[in-house]
Amino acid sequence: MSLVDDFKDALSSWASGVSVVTTNQGGLLYGLTVSSFASLSLDPPLVLVCLNNGNRLPEMIEESGGFAVSILDRGQEPASNYFASRGREPTSEFTEVEGHWTDAGIPVVGGAMAWIVCTLHNSIEQGDHTIVIGEVVEASSDPEGKPLLYFRRGYRGVEMS
Repeated sequence: MSLVDDFKDALSSWASGVSVVTTNQGGLLYGLTVSSFASLSLDPPLVLVCLNNGNRLPEMIEESGGFAVSILDRGQEPASNYFASRGREPTSEFTEVEGHWTDAGIPVVGGAMAWIVCTLHNSIEQGDHTIVIGEVVEASSDPEGKPLLYFRRGYRGVEMS
């Protein structure tokens, strides 16, 4: 095995939430499933996502000036799979997955357990990814939601007591 394979195996041992990053660039909507999402700061409120440079999303976010992060609920594996599929083109509407519009005009995944809307604060290319930092301008959550997790290359959930 190669170092890259060993690295991927090691990282698969880190359980992470599943989120979808979306943007609206001049009426064209696009989204991508990501696991590299984190809070960065409370003052100001900042989050970060890491996006592959080979994907169109970093450039679309740069041009649109904003993005949203939908934190998926346990039952949203189909939405995760849709936004993880390759070869999709930007569209004027999300037709395969239910969505809704935020006040900022950026779509989020319908039924997500939480979502955050950001203006672009900064982006930094590192290796084969771009770290996109957003300043939070809207946020919403469902206190009854149960997270969709990704662990060892498969979807998982947590038991809530």
